[in-house]
Amino acid sequence: MKKLIALLLVIAMVGCLFAACASDGNNDTQPATDAPTESNDNNSDNTDNTDNTDNNESGKTYKIIYVTPSTASDFWSQIETGIKQAMKDYEAQLGVKIEYSITGPAEEADAEGYVSALENAIASQPDAILTATLNIDPTVPKAKEAHDAGIVLNFVNCGLGNGDEGDEGTHGEYYNEFYYCSNTTIGEMAAQAFLDAMAEKGISTDKGTIGMQMNMENAALDFRMQGFRDYMAEKAPGLTLTDTEYNDNDSADAQADAENTINAVGADLIGIYAGNNVTCDGVCNALRAANMKEGVVSIGVDSDDVEIAALRDGFLSAIIVQDAFTQGYKCMENAILTLVNGQNPETTKQVNCPPVVVNMENIDSEKIQFMMSPYVK
Repeated sequence: MKKLIALLLVIAMVGCLFAACASDGNNDTQPATDAPTESNDNNSDNTDNTDNTDNNESGKTYKIIYVTPSTASDFWSQIETGIKQAMKDYEAQLGVKIEYSITGPAEEADAEGYVSALENAIASQPDAILTATLNIDPTVPKAKEAHDAGIVLNFVNCGLGNGDEGDEGTHGEYYNEFYYCSNTTIGEMAAQAFLDAMAEKGISTDKGTIGMQMNMENAALDFRMQGFRDYMAEKAPGLTLTDTEYNDNDSADAQADAENTINAVGADLIGIYAGNNVTCDGVCNALRAANMKEGVVSIGVDSDDVEIAALRDGFLSAIIVQDAFTQGYKCMENAILTLVNGQNPETTKQVNCPPVVVNMENIDSEKIQFMMSPYVK
């Protein structure tokens, strides 16, 4: 009996000892792998948005439509290349599936065709629409319709703002995000490139006339021409700029306008500024036909095969090239992350993607070659 009592006392003392260890406030001996991992996940607000979506959204399918202003334009095709690259990257990264399609009129001048394409896209009830508008007024009610239908609407290059930078309060409630290139900056860079080319060719800024050509009047694109005018007025007030001639985005009409300018201005003509690639194509063709290289400067915007050939052959002095690939990439990237995370990852409604000046000094660099002729990697 005494041995049994002694055994019971020993068991009781051991039980008390373990109870005391369990109630100790020191957690150093506890497993530390689970709790810190959970804490890190809950405090990842400032990390990449994709970190929180891999497991939750993998396998989901999103329908996204690109409504382009022109299916025939090299520039809008470059935008689409960026869109497709982002789609490829994020399908692989997040494990989601993008049901992608493109629609739009053949030519930018077909405003009714664009609005109709946007209407049809909205009616198909996609998860997101990526688009650019050259006709703001008829697009605004369609943007509202898309917003009210719960569609993520992103603009690229040309949005709803009437100003160059755009006003985030200008119909900002109807779209999710806008990636663009400042048209005032384009105009200013074109003007400086013009002056640089004049200096290189030994042309005085004391006098002379510059022809001004653009595809169409547009509240946003007008800043591209006004930025050029304002810069020249400040830096070279002795130069005269013609009224802007518009060609409805037809290179043949642009060529005819350039030929008329060459004939009308005569010996006073020191060059031509063409505000978009289709316009510049016509200008380059006119200069090539007249064999005008020496004593004349020409500056274009955006890039295509005609412009690049003219630059290499000396009929074009420089091209102001927008990074169309990056604009398209960011536009699609933002749409995907907005859909996956349920909120826009950007902190501002509009993001500027600056252009670059392309001339014979840098045209063959790897960066410029990709910017002018992007491809899906």
